[in-house]
Amino acid sequence: MKKSISLLVLMISVFSAQAEEIVSDTIFINSVEKLAKYAGKDNVLVKMKPGEYTINSIKIGKLSVFKYGENNKRKGDFSIGSLIHFSGNNSQYFLTGVSLNIDGELHRNYAKSEFSEFLVSGNNNYIEGLKGKDVGHVVPANRVQMLRVMGDDNTIKNADLYVQGSSPYGYGHLLGKGKKALAPLHKHSVLLVEGTNTKLLGCKVVTHAYGHGIFMQGAVNTLLQDCYVEGKMRATNDMLAETSGLAFNAGFKSDYPPGKILPNEIKSLSEDGIRAYPAGGLNGRKTKGITVINCTVKNMRSGFDFSASLPPVKITGSTAIGCQEKGFSLNSGGVIESSKGDALYGPLITFIDKKIKNCKVDLQLINTVSEYKVSRLAEINGSGHYIIIRNYQNKKRSVVSPIVFGESFWGDVHRYRSPEKSHGTYGGAENIQLFNYTEMPVELNDLSINCTITNSEKNNKVINAGIGGNNTNDLLKRVDKDVLEHNPDLVIMMVGTNDMLNTRKLIDYKTYTSNLETLIKKIKSNVSKLVVMSPIPADSLYLYTRHKKILFSESPNKKIDAVGSIVKTLAAENNVRFYDLNAEFKALNLPVHNKDLLIRNEMNSGKKDGVHPTALGYRFMAEHVYRFLMENALLNPNQKIICFGDSITRGGGQGANYPAYLNTLIER
Repeated sequence: MKKSISLLVLMISVFSAQAEEIVSDTIFINSVEKLAKYAGKDNVLVKMKPGEYTINSIKIGKLSVFKYGENNKRKGDFSIGSLIHFSGNNSQYFLTGVSLNIDGELHRNYAKSEFSEFLVSGNNNYIEGLKGKDVGHVVPANRVQMLRVMGDDNTIKNADLYVQGSSPYGYGHLLGKGKKALAPLHKHSVLLVEGTNTKLLGCKVVTHAYGHGIFMQGAVNTLLQDCYVEGKMRATNDMLAETSGLAFNAGFKSDYPPGKILPNEIKSLSEDGIRAYPAGGLNGRKTKGITVINCTVKNMRSGFDFSASLPPVKITGSTAIGCQEKGFSLNSGGVIESSKGDALYGPLITFIDKKIKNCKVDLQLINTVSEYKVSRLAEINGSGHYIIIRNYQNKKRSVVSPIVFGESFWGDVHRYRSPEKSHGTYGGAENIQLFNYTEMPVELNDLSINCTITNSEKNNKVINAGIGGNNTNDLLKRVDKDVLEHNPDLVIMMVGTNDMLNTRKLIDYKTYTSNLETLIKKIKSNVSKLVVMSPIPADSLYLYTRHKKILFSESPNKKIDAVGSIVKTLAAENNVRFYDLNAEFKALNLPVHNKDLLIRNEMNSGKKDGVHPTALGYRFMAEHVYRFLMENALLNPNQKIICFGDSITRGGGQGANYPAYLNTLIER
C-alpha cells in the first residue's frame, strides 16, 4: 500500500513539473540579469517591469558556439558573443516600456568572434517592445549587430533600436566596404535576419553607425510590416574640410569612381535601409521570399535593396525618402506596388544590371528636390519589366532629371574597377515597358532594345500587348489577362516569328496550328472583331549570326511563308479577318541584306538584327494596317483596340512601335 502511495505521489510530482514547463504562468521580472536568465528558457511567458535599465557588464552575456551546416562553404565552428541570448523555444517576452541602455565600451569585447547585443537562436518566440540604445560612440572590436535572429518562426514586434559606434563613420561608403577598403572596417549594423518565417512588425531602427539597418542573409520567407529605418546624411564638402581623420589620412581618395571624394555631393553615413544578400546563415542557404508592407526608409545609402534576393519579393505601400544611391532595387520577378519615393539625392529605382528580368513596378515620385544634382531619376536595365512611374499627388518635380535606360551607378562602378570589360558587360535594357507619367525626359542608349515608353496617361485607343520573345505558347498563357480582361472591341494578332525562328522557342507546325486555333477561338468568342496577320520576312544572314543555322531544317523565310499560309487558312475556317502583312514587305523585295531601311541591319541601326523593324519599318506597318482597317470598315469611334503579339508588336522605345503609330493615325 505504501509503495502504491509513493508511486502515485511521484507520478503527480513528475506530471506537475512537466505541466509547469509546458504551460507557464506569467513570470514578472525587474532586472536585466533575470531577462538574460529567462531568455534561455523554453515555454515561458515573461513580462519585464517598465523603466530604464543599463547593461554595462559583459558578464551578463556569453560566447555561443554553433556548427556550420553541411551545405555551407564554411566548415567548423561559428562563434558569436551576446549580451541577451534568446536561446529558448516557444516563449513570449513582453518588454513594452522597458529601455535597455548598452554601454558602448562593451563593443570592445569579442574581438575574435562576431558580437550581437541581442541574439535570437531559439525558435517560435514572440518578443514585443524590445528597446535597445547604444550609449557612446565606441568603435567595436569586430563586426557587431544590435539584434540578430538566427532561429526560425520568430516574431519581433515594436522593437525600437538605436545604434552608434563604428568605423569608418562620417564618410558613408566612400572609403570602401569590402576587403579593399581604404580604412579598417568595424561595422555596426542594427538587425540581421537569418532564420525562416521571421516576422518584423512595427520595428523602428535608427542608426548612427556604418552598417545596414535591417538586412537578410540566408533568410527565407521574411515579413516586414510597418517598419521604419533612418540614418544620417553628410555633405562631402564637410568631409573635404577635415584636417585629420580617416579620409584625410587616405588623401581623400575613394573606393568609388572617380577614385576621390568629390565636392558638392551628399552621402548617407550608413549602408542600406532594408537589404537582402544572396545567401548566408549557418546553412549557407540562399535568401528568398521577402514581403514588405507599409515600411519607410529615410536617409540611408539605399532604401529597399533586394537586387540579390531570390523570388518571391514584393514591396507594397512603402516609402523611400532621401536615399543616396537608390530608393528601390529588385532582382528578377520582383514586384513593387503602391509605393513611393522622392529621389532627393539619387535615383528613385535602379535595376543594377542586364540580368534582372520580369519585374513589375508601380511607383510614385514625390516632388521634393534639394540643392544636390540627381543625374538619373531612374536607372533601367534588364528585360521584360513592366514599369509605371507617376507623380505623387499629381505634383511635378521642379528639377529635371532623366530616366535612363542601359546605365546604372553599379555599371559605372564596375567599369571603373574593370576598365578592360567591354561596353555592355553590365548594362542593357530589352523588351521593357515604361509608362512614364512624371513629365521627366527618358534617355535610351545603344544598349536599349525593343523598349517602349508611354509618356502620357491619357487613354489610348490602341493598347500594345506585345512582349518580346513570345511564341504561341506564351500568348496562350496571357491571353486572358492581357486581352480578354480589357474587353476590347478589336484585336489585331500577329505571332509566329519566335515559333519558327527563335531557336530557344521553336515549335513544329502542328503545335503552332493547334495553339493559334485555340487563340483564335478564345478571342473570337469574347471579342466582336479579330484580325490575324502573317509575320513579316527576315534577313537570314543576320538571323544565323544569332541562331545556329544547323537547327533550321528549312530556310527561315520558307518557315515564315508556311506560317502565313496556316494563319490564312485558320482565319478562313474561323471566319475572322486575315491581313497579309508579309506580302507588303515582299512587294518591296524586303529585306535586302544591309541595304533596306525597314528591317534593322548594320547600315541603318548598327545592329546585326535582320528580324525587327526600324522606327521607319514600324511606321510602314502601322500605315498599312490602318489602311486595311479603314478599307474593311473595322474602325469605329471610341473603340478599344489591342495589338497582341511578340517583340515585332512590342516594338522599340519612345513610341517606335506599330501600335503607337496606329493610335496616332486613328486619333488624328
